[in-house]
Amino acid sequence: MKASSRFLVGTLLIAIWIAIGFTLPSSNVQASWLDRFKDIYQLPENVEQIQKDYEATKQQLEEQKDKLSEAIQRSQETEEKLLAQNQTLQKENELLQQRLKAMEQIALNKEKRNHTIMVITVTAIAFVVFYFVLGRLFRFIVWRRQRRRPRP
Repeated sequence: MKASSRFLVGTLLIAIWIAIGFTLPSSNVQASWLDRFKDIYQLPENVEQIQKDYEATKQQLEEQKDKLSEAIQRSQETEEKLLAQNQTLQKENELLQQRLKAMEQIALNKEKRNHTIMVITVTAIAFVVFYFVLGRLFRFIVWRRQRRRPRP
């Protein structure tokens, strides 16, 4: 098809569509010129209602804005308090960690000292026992030698 024949077909379809639209029954609800005139004169009343709704909505938005501002401020104050508390707790935690390390070091030193005392005590007891055993052994050896030799 050429462009002109397409145009003619399109125009024909539009004309058929318009003709069908006029032949179909229209709806029963139609506004007369009097109803339109009343709507025009009621327009200021509608504008006043719209203005009232606008003011009410504006007031609600202002209240919400104020509440939100207060909530944000309370949130910031709470955050500041919690940060200060967190810093205090961190300092206390550091002090407790230092005390814990000091106590662990004291316990370790005490354990080392007790171990050293135990080693010294066991060594001293071992020397005393060894001295007595060696003395008895020496007396026994001397006694045996004297027994072998006849007495003059």
